[in-house]
Amino acid sequence: MIEIREATYDDIPAIARVHVQADWETYSALFGSEAYKINSDESEERWRRALQEGDTLLVANDGSEIVGLGHAGKNDICALYLLRPYQRRGIGKTLLLRLLTALNERGVAEARVDVVPANLSAIRFYKSLGAYPVGRRINPSPGGAAEELVFAIPTVPVGSPNA
Repeated sequence: MIEIREATYDDIPAIARVHVQADWETYSALFGSEAYKINSDESEERWRRALQEGDTLLVANDGSEIVGLGHAGKNDICALYLLRPYQRRGIGKTLLLRLLTALNERGVAEARVDVVPANLSAIRFYKSLGAYPVGRRINPSPGGAAEELVFAIPTVPVGSPNA
């Protein structure tokens, strides 16, 4: 059974492992040889900084193994990753709804989420929960600047019990 819980500092190495693996599984399929592989040490630093800054960082556990993560910053969904065998099982939706609830409890009515245009399954996923496009932006990344679509999503999304 999958458990969603708040991350702790002790989880950071496992979170980084899932982040690196899930990111590679997604973006190597979309971009092939142009995909950038995230450095594990950089990933660990990202998640340590998120916890230090008081962001919402959730993990999905299958038993004692972390298989996914979700991260919300001040008013945005910063990351949502699941290992491939755990995708399309409702876990991502549960993670996202928990992140949106946390933002709503902080007074955020609408969150932002960036998605690369080639990630059509992510776009469909967010749209199914009420997200709609609001623009584009260039985001810096270690592999070079990337254009991303910006979506707004209500923090009480379509399909949630409170909608």
